[in-house]
Amino acid sequence: MCLQCDGYSHAAVLQALDLRIRVNGWTLLRVQDDDGTGWCYTVGLLEHFGHPELCIIDVELDVGAQVISGLVKGIVARGPLAAVHPPAGFELVEVHRNHLRGEWFAMWSELQGSSLQSGQMLQVLLPNGSYCECHAPLVRRLDVPGPTPSGPRRPSRKERRRRPRRGHAA
Repeated sequence: MCLQCDGYSHAAVLQALDLRIRVNGWTLLRVQDDDGTGWCYTVGLLEHFGHPELCIIDVELDVGAQVISGLVKGIVARGPLAAVHPPAGFELVEVHRNHLRGEWFAMWSELQGSSLQSGQMLQVLLPNGSYCECHAPLVRRLDVPGPTPSGPRRPSRKERRRRPRRGHAA
C-alpha cells in the first residue's frame, strides 16, 4: 500500500518523499496497475548524482524496484551508468519527450516543481529472455513518440485460460 492509501494526506506524502530524497539523495516511486504490474521511477538522481532518472515499466513492482535499486547502487558507488555500462543484457533508452509530462511522471514534476526535459529520464529494458515469447512484444517502450505507448492489448486471465497450453492439443 502507498502512504496515501494508508490515510496520509497528499501533502504528507510529498513531505515524506522529500525527506527520503534529502536523506538518501533519491527515492523510488511505484505506480501499480490493476494486474500487479506497473511502473517504478526514481526521483533525485538528476539533482544529487548528475544522472538521468530511471524508470521501468510492465514488470511486477517488486522486480522493477530491485532492478532499479541495484542500478542506483552502482550509480552511487561508481558514477553514471554511461561510464560504467548497464549490466549485461539490460538496455537504457531515453524516454521520448512526449511522455515526460502527464501521468507517467506526475509525482516527479510535483516534487521537483518542474517538468522533466529531454534526456532526463531513461527507461530500463530487461534482457530479451526476461519475458515469455507471448509477452515480449507487449512491453511498452517510452522511447517512441505517440499519445500513449502501448502494444497490443494484453489478454485477460479468462482469455489466457481459454487458450490451449503449449504442447497440448486444442
